[in-house]
Amino acid sequence: HIEPGSTISSDAHRSYHALAKEYNHQPIRFNVKDNPDHLKWLHTMISNAKAFIAGTFHGLDSKHLQSYLNEFCFRTNRRQFEGQMFNRLLAACVSTDTVTYGDLTE
Repeated sequence: HIEPGSTISSDAHRSYHALAKEYNHQPIRFNVKDNPDHLKWLHTMISNAKAFIAGTFHGLDSKHLQSYLNEFCFRTNRRQFEGQMFNRLLAACVSTDTVTYGDLTE
C-alpha cells in the first residue's frame, strides 16, 4: 500500500525495475565484500521464521500460510514483553470470537 509517486529505495535487483513506472525508484548497489553485514538482520529474521514454522507447525500449508506468518510477527513484536504475556493473552481470549474446528479446516 504505497502511494504512487513515493520514493522507494531498494537493492538493484532487476525485479524492481518495474517500480519506476509508478514510483521514484532509487536502486542502491551493495557490495558484500565492502559491507558483509548488510541485510544481516533480514537474514536473521528469515532464518527465525523458517525455524519457527518448521519447529512449531512441522511444515507449511499454503492455506494457512498467512496465519503462520501473522503469529510469527505477533510473537516477534512482543518478545520483550514477557511480564505482560498473561494479561495480553487473557484480553485476547475475552475479546475474540470462538474458532470452531470447521473454521480451521475450511
